[in-house]
Amino acid sequence: MKYSTPKIVQTDRRGSYLWALVLLGIGGVTGWYLSGIGHEPVTDDRLSALRSDAAGERQRVEELEQERSSLQEQLAVLERSGQIDREATQQVREQLKTYEQERVEIEEELTFLRSMVSTSDGKGALQVQRFKLESGGAEGTYRYSFTVTQSMKTDAVASGSIFLAVDGIQGGEARWLPLREITEEKAEKLKMQFKHFQDIEGMIHLPDGFKPRKFIVELKPNTKKLPEIKERFDWVVTG
Repeated sequence: MKYSTPKIVQTDRRGSYLWALVLLGIGGVTGWYLSGIGHEPVTDDRLSALRSDAAGERQRVEELEQERSSLQEQLAVLERSGQIDREATQQVREQLKTYEQERVEIEEELTFLRSMVSTSDGKGALQVQRFKLESGGAEGTYRYSFTVTQSMKTDAVASGSIFLAVDGIQGGEARWLPLREITEEKAEKLKMQFKHFQDIEGMIHLPDGFKPRKFIVELKPNTKKLPEIKERFDWVVTG
């Protein structure tokens, strides 16, 4: 016997009503037969017929109980399957998100390496790459990071100083904050010394009411063979 899954599954209370109706039906049939006993003589054939009808009703009750058990099993399977499907879908989404993030990071790394290799003049021109701003957790605190590079075609060491500043508005007026005013170390500059690249990162804290617009990075090499570089990055916080 094949059973179709119902579209709407009710609680066991609905099942209790079903069995009550079945029992009422059995009682009605039995009452009808017993009412006839008062008007007709009870013969062996009639008694056999009553027993046969009662056995048929008991068989039907057993079939209904089996069908109910089968539907409950199907419901349990569907509930487990639905939960598994939801969990599997969420896992796939998380994996896709991780893969996409890894892909973006790999592409950024390839772009970074290509830029170092493809410098045409071979004189080791300086560049500021992979600049990033992230929230530092506390109000007005931020983490900055970037990479200073020069062409891999040169073996000369690039040395010098890195000056940082934040350009913005405070009290309706433009204001420029140098590194010493936004770091605990009160440093005027950072040291630069590398052959191919150098990663730079640190924390800054902006005063209350200050609205930043640009992050300024200025490279000043110790040799005239390398030109000074000044980059202005839009204030975009990620993460």
